[in-house]
Amino acid sequence: MTDYGLRTPTDRREQVELPRAYAYLCEDLLVCRSEVNRTKERLARFAASSNLELAAVFVGQDTRSTAGFGRLFEAVVRDEVKVVLVPSVLHLMVLGSPRRIKEYFEAATEARIITMP
Repeated sequence: MTDYGLRTPTDRREQVELPRAYAYLCEDLLVCRSEVNRTKERLARFAASSNLELAAVFVGQDTRSTAGFGRLFEAVVRDEVKVVLVPSVLHLMVLGSPRRIKEYFEAATEARIITMP
């Protein structure tokens, strides 16, 4: 039998790459380590239900430190990621008003920040 390189519908589905997303959360806003882990799991479930591949979760240690947020920013620019998931906009208050940070981040990176419902 000659193979003409035809693919079955199943083969095509397996080859579809989901858009990559990163996530960010601020540990200080969560009560304990188990809540941090549950939030990471919620982010992963939300990404999967939104047809996104959650490639990395960046964690800020506290609301006064910009290190985790800076790593996220650099990675989004470097890897050209177009979607960033956050549990709520409050997790963006590392540099000031969460709404303004969201607007600045989206303008600077061309990525869209999506909050979980």
